[in-house]
Amino acid sequence: MPAKEYEELIGKQLTANIYDAKGTLLIGEGTILRPSHIEKLANFKVKAADVEAVKVELRRAGQEGGRGEKEADSREKARLAGEHLNHIDFFVHQNSVVPLEEVEEKVLPYIRETALRYNVFQVFFELKNQGDYRYKQILGVAVMATALGKRLQMEEKELALLSTAAILYDIGSVQLPSSLINKPARFDTHDYAIMKQHTVLGYELLTKSGVDPRIASVALQHHERENGSGYPNALKGDQIDRLSKIVALADVYMALTSDRPHRPAFTFFDAVNEIHQQIIENRLDSVIGFTFLDLILSRQNGCDVILSDGRRGKILLTNVNYPTQPLIVLENSEFMDLSKAQDVKIQEVVG
Repeated sequence: MPAKEYEELIGKQLTANIYDAKGTLLIGEGTILRPSHIEKLANFKVKAADVEAVKVELRRAGQEGGRGEKEADSREKARLAGEHLNHIDFFVHQNSVVPLEEVEEKVLPYIRETALRYNVFQVFFELKNQGDYRYKQILGVAVMATALGKRLQMEEKELALLSTAAILYDIGSVQLPSSLINKPARFDTHDYAIMKQHTVLGYELLTKSGVDPRIASVALQHHERENGSGYPNALKGDQIDRLSKIVALADVYMALTSDRPHRPAFTFFDAVNEIHQQIIENRLDSVIGFTFLDLILSRQNGCDVILSDGRRGKILLTNVNYPTQPLIVLENSEFMDLSKAQDVKIQEVVG
């Protein structure tokens, strides 16, 4: 029998990985704790107070608030958040000032609530139903940045700044020519030079609107890179605000995994590899970057996926040595080890 101090953990779901004193993974995030897990915690002397877990609410099929109803409610909240972003853009275009009260009262609650959800992949899949690429990008970036901030154990005050900054980081684009924003082809040199001005425009607009200076800095710095290869000021390392680094990474991930006029979306596999490569090249902060990879890779187990050959399945087990090539169970109950299937990749993690 498990020790009394652990008994209340049985049936709860982990919200963070549990490691032993040497850093070896004992139990993965998302696991619903059973007596066998509790015995492991006791054996490795992991304190119950250090275990991050939440109560799992199980509902019967057809019961009010069931999965289908929850998903419909989530999609509706995403749609309303997109409408509010549209109104905020219109207000900025007409008045050259950001309506901060609308941001905080209409959009921020959706971001904070959604970032708490265990399955971020389901969130991104739901956002695909949004009609406007810009609003899908903003909502996705804000949710991912907030979830990442929580994973980095940011204090509540700084996390609130991060969430607001992630909603407003691209606001300078509102002041660019609409013909440029909606251009279907790849930007030429002249177009790109104009587009890069959205960072400065956003900074000036937010400063004028009286926001916290760090929020304005995120708008200015979200295209800066660790090695100085970014813009507008070619900042390096500690010259870049940590909030800007988090939003930059979320922006890169959302851009990679979204269809663009000049290219299709990256597969999940290719997006993760691209993020990893940018960390290695010192374009993205390594601590934030590897925390991000740990966040999305640890949340794969149990997720539905679409494979590159069109088949669908569910992730059963993540291979530590090949984290983007897990063990899959297909819809026909056949098992597939993607680390041994060279011609098949995960196209998309649905949730």
